[in-house]
Amino acid sequence: MKDTEEKTDLFNALGMALGFLTIVPVPRKKEWSDRDFGWSVLFYPLIGVLIGGIAGTAYILFAAHFAKPLAAFITLIIWILLSGGLHWDGLADCMDGFGCSADPERRLEIMKDPKLGTFGALGVFCALILKWLCLWYLPVGNVPLFLAFCGASARWSMLLLNSFPLANPNGMAAMLRKNAPSRSFVYAAPVPILLAAVHGLSGVCALAADLCVTAFLGWTAKRKIGGINGDVLGFSIELGEIVFLLLAQVILL
Repeated sequence: MKDTEEKTDLFNALGMALGFLTIVPVPRKKEWSDRDFGWSVLFYPLIGVLIGGIAGTAYILFAAHFAKPLAAFITLIIWILLSGGLHWDGLADCMDGFGCSADPERRLEIMKDPKLGTFGALGVFCALILKWLCLWYLPVGNVPLFLAFCGASARWSMLLLNSFPLANPNGMAAMLRKNAPSRSFVYAAPVPILLAAVHGLSGVCALAADLCVTAFLGWTAKRKIGGINGDVLGFSIELGEIVFLLLAQVILL
């Protein structure tokens, strides 16, 4: 579908991005369409700023009254709840599917299984511990801005996966590709690039690292299951946030 085929209501697309990526109740002036869903990706980095900014502000508030380990843990819970745990299912499914020794078709079947497997459980556990420990060791003062940058970058780099083949021609990733503007990666770039500039050279390096890790995930998904799907998109966001939190220990803030 070409970007000019029909007029797009960007406010409706923004509402869908907010309603899809967060637990915030969003009033609708009309029903959301597949096209709204596709164009909503332009606002994913902005929603990442909102999620990260709220989580970072919560960290400052809790760190003023609790020990940092506890403040970091509560912040992590709030961070997860803000997104409704949306991407953790993708992380678990990808770990289960990528971790087994099977052909691509069987891996996809495993990823569709609602039961949590051993690799999925280990992946979720390790991701939770990593995020908690990284939050614990962050300097409190700059956390809101940093987590806003983290959230924006992870959701922007996800759009890079649109250049990879699809594992499922009828899934969520296919719907996004069909309805999103062809240059969505470019159109959504200003927010993460601006935040990278605010953080200076270390921010630019972190953004580049996130893109490289996301590209590697896309290559891995292509090799393991023949391409990307909705689970891979969700996994990329969690992976991107973890990359940022790890890099913050050495080059950011």
